[in-house]
Amino acid sequence: MQKAVIAYEDKLLLFDGNRFQTLTSSIKVKEYKVGCRIPATYIRFLSFKLPLNLSQEQLAIQVELKMYNEGGLDSNKEYIIDYIPYKLEQENSYLIEAFALEKGDLDAYIGDKFKKIGFIDVVYPKFITYKALYTQPIQSTDLILFLSTQEAFCAFFQNGRFVGHRSIDALETIAQKVGIELVKLKTLLVSKGLVAENYPPEEKHIFNALQEVIFANVEKIIYAFNFKRSFFNIERIDRLLIDFEGEEIKGLRELFLSFALEGELRYERISCCNMEQKEVSLAIEALYVAKYEELDQRLNFTFYERKKPLYTYDIVRFAGVLTLFIFLGVGGYFYLLQHLNRLQQTIAVKEQLLNKLKKENSRYLAVIKKLKHKRASLQKKQQLLQSELELYQDTLDTIPFIQNAKLQREQMMNDIIEALFTFHLSTKAIEQNGTKFTYVDLLSKENEREKIAKFMRYLLNKNYTHIQTDGITYIKGVYFSRIKVAK
Repeated sequence: MQKAVIAYEDKLLLFDGNRFQTLTSSIKVKEYKVGCRIPATYIRFLSFKLPLNLSQEQLAIQVELKMYNEGGLDSNKEYIIDYIPYKLEQENSYLIEAFALEKGDLDAYIGDKFKKIGFIDVVYPKFITYKALYTQPIQSTDLILFLSTQEAFCAFFQNGRFVGHRSIDALETIAQKVGIELVKLKTLLVSKGLVAENYPPEEKHIFNALQEVIFANVEKIIYAFNFKRSFFNIERIDRLLIDFEGEEIKGLRELFLSFALEGELRYERISCCNMEQKEVSLAIEALYVAKYEELDQRLNFTFYERKKPLYTYDIVRFAGVLTLFIFLGVGGYFYLLQHLNRLQQTIAVKEQLLNKLKKENSRYLAVIKKLKHKRASLQKKQQLLQSELELYQDTLDTIPFIQNAKLQREQMMNDIIEALFTFHLSTKAIEQNGTKFTYVDLLSKENEREKIAKFMRYLLNKNYTHIQTDGITYIKGVYFSRIKVAK
């Protein structure tokens, strides 16, 4: 198994598949994949449907637009948006589970613990990490219940596929609602559970309050599960797996069964990697980080990717080859144009000096005449340039008639350049078609799809009435997105 490092309580723990080891050197950490859990309370969630005929690139852009338009994201803040799509063949659509994490929230949560390292490979919510346990085909519908001091949820898995989750009250919230200390709550859950006979008369009020709170949370889980089963044709529940600091809660299975669930509902503690129960939950997280690239369902909200050497990028290698070709293939032509440009620049300088000093220094007139004669000689040899000069002359003649249209085109171009600069996007080309349409060919990496959505929203706010993607292609790690902008 590939080793991985996870952050836990201001420590960096290296997991080798059998045990954890605390790392103290930031240099050594860089040899492994590094992951950090982000509580689900920091993550925004939205569920919706999209047409099944969208390409993967179009799907990603539509998800980001949905998250901004309907998910309440602030266009002035930076987010990482990730999602899991589910094909609903009978409805010819995708069911999308979309998630967003704001950069400020991540920075506030991780603090300074990663500053020396400089990167985090995987930032993950806890509920998706159980996907790493399903490496082999399995026919089982599982509810995985996670309980901790500050976070709690139930994750749903159908035959090894993650189909959703439901957040519930964390232990500290349950303790507040019951009216007891957190330590006492944990002790009661482990030693007496939810079995009425285990509580003496003087503790019956505690049991009643505890049962009422947990019953309400189980009700939320069952409601969410029933909603999911309508999409995924789930007929029964086979297992109830609990991840509660390595402990079980007596009477929990019976509480779930009281909702008339179908299936055996075997009740087990979560297990992984032959680890001791107290370390199983962390081992599952480390396993998710180690197997991240192999998983067919995964979520990652990192803003701090590991930097790659420049020469590893295909686009850099391609640019080098292309540059070499240009210099070798058309070097002579550019040399001639460059020589002519230098002469024209010299003429311009001399003419400026002449205007200032013609009364004092007439010798410049002779120099300028010689240069003009030389320029005329070169222009005769370069017939190609003549057509360009005629085009420039025609343009100058028509300037009074097209001034208004020019201003419109310039304004559209300025708005597009301003949007590119604002969201740090690169462009392959900008093509204007009169005053009505402009095509922008954007270049972006996979983790910059959010910026494309912001770019489009920015221009919409500038009163451009029609903005759409005319085509998206993916070539060797780079997305080429053609955006049509209409006034």
